[in-house]
Amino acid sequence: MLAIGVTLAWWAKIDISPLFDTAMIRRGELLRLVTSIFPHTGILHLAFNIYWLWIFGTLIEETLGHLRTAVLILLFAIGTGAWEFALARGGVGLSGVGYGLFGLIWMLSRYDERFTDAIDTRTVQLFVGWFFFCVFATYTKIMPVGNIAHGVGAVLGILTGLAIAKPDNRAPFTAGLGATLLLGLWGASLGRPRINLSGNGGYEEAKWGYDALMAHKNQEAVRWFRDAVTYQPKVPGFRYDLAYANQQAGNQDQAFSDYKKAADLGDVDAQYSLATQYEHGNNGLTKDTAQALYWYRKLADHGDAESLNNVAWAYATSSEPSIRNPGAALELGESHQLAERSSGSQSSRHPRRSFLRKRPARCCCKDGTGSDRTGIAHQEERFRE
Repeated sequence: MLAIGVTLAWWAKIDISPLFDTAMIRRGELLRLVTSIFPHTGILHLAFNIYWLWIFGTLIEETLGHLRTAVLILLFAIGTGAWEFALARGGVGLSGVGYGLFGLIWMLSRYDERFTDAIDTRTVQLFVGWFFFCVFATYTKIMPVGNIAHGVGAVLGILTGLAIAKPDNRAPFTAGLGATLLLGLWGASLGRPRINLSGNGGYEEAKWGYDALMAHKNQEAVRWFRDAVTYQPKVPGFRYDLAYANQQAGNQDQAFSDYKKAADLGDVDAQYSLATQYEHGNNGLTKDTAQALYWYRKLADHGDAESLNNVAWAYATSSEPSIRNPGAALELGESHQLAERSSGSQSSRHPRRSFLRKRPARCCCKDGTGSDRTGIAHQEERFRE
């Protein structure tokens, strides 16, 4: 009844988001692994799961009692929810619990005389066939299904059934059950950045890293940005934010390493940071004007308005004779204006924008000089960022 009520509330547009699997599980909200079994996406989804919960649950409850049945449902909910969230995005519904009860009764019907003929061959074929159909449907994008929850549920149910039906050999089955559950909980919390296969993780952790930086909790920010990078090492914005957090935390060597990796991935903020650090010898880095020029040129190659303006600014204001180049600054400034006009607005940095923006706005004048500003330049000859 609770699943029906929650599902109807969801369909009525009532906010039930605190029940869903989200990255908040990694911050201790493990109860979401249980509460996510209540919402269902459609009438067939709800009806199928409620029907089999009633069929299997009644069989188990009549023999094992109310309390043990409730404990088994809780066990299957936690185990299947943990593995689904650990390896994928998480999901909703009772189907993982349903497969757990199926696996349990299947084994009990074979090895426990109290459950003889509790499940027939057709039901076994239905659940096995439905499992493989759901895998096919997910792979072909017909519909997304929590196949991990289905599979883990069946495994947990089988191990539980064997532990109950074979008391003389209970130890290995119980150990396997405990290991499966503990690994799932580890994967849903501490281990998720390392094992998640969804390709969509890390964004909530990056937001937490940003919040930690704003609160001046730099080491906490490093932790969350490191997790974001572990999820998706090819997202340059995550790597750049980790570099900045390490720099704020005083981890200069690690910050430089992360800036370099972000710059190699094409992040314009990281390329600009490396160029300025090499130019001025900041943060313990040896001054190297050749490297500074290399990264300024890489930045200019992006061709977007902001990158062009940043390089023009550096060429116009640098105190290094090998970098200062008013003529090149003027050309880049004109290119910057053209880029802004063609885009119709100020350019975005990259498709997946970094959460952080650290540099004040700058502008470069046509005469090759530059000046800091905080507002939009009011003279037509100024190059705007």
